[in-house]
Amino acid sequence: MTIVELHKITPELEHECTQLSVSTEQLDLVASNAESLVHAVNEPTSVPYGIFAEGKMVGFILFDNERYTDGYYWILRFMIDGKFQGKGYGKLAIKEVIKMLRAREDCKQIRVSHIPHNLTANKLYKDVGFTETGEFEDNGDIILGYSM
Repeated sequence: MTIVELHKITPELEHECTQLSVSTEQLDLVASNAESLVHAVNEPTSVPYGIFAEGKMVGFILFDNERYTDGYYWILRFMIDGKFQGKGYGKLAIKEVIKMLRAREDCKQIRVSHIPHNLTANKLYKDVGFTETGEFEDNGDIILGYSM
């Protein structure tokens, strides 16, 4: 059985993290990890994590470590390196986030959004229990929620 672990991105892990990239066809779907790390510095409620499988960093996820002002916890950025896609790491990583946030009494719902034409992300989130909220971000991204 594959085990996925989330480790906070420390200064020692930043370079490895920024070397990860989605496949060429997906570059327009997610921000680069370098941009996401800058976002994390400016967003005090969120914490960046490396997604590790079999001792290697295979992806990146940035999510709220405390409830945001809208009352939800948000997964802000998420990616699996193109070389490691299709192995189930993404689904396992999202389940780890759910497990971590479930331990927080004030977490009633986790939210995530994605570009409308990113059908792979939509399927992944729905496969782990997220549902479309019927809401959209100002830029048109679809919002999904996972109720605890």
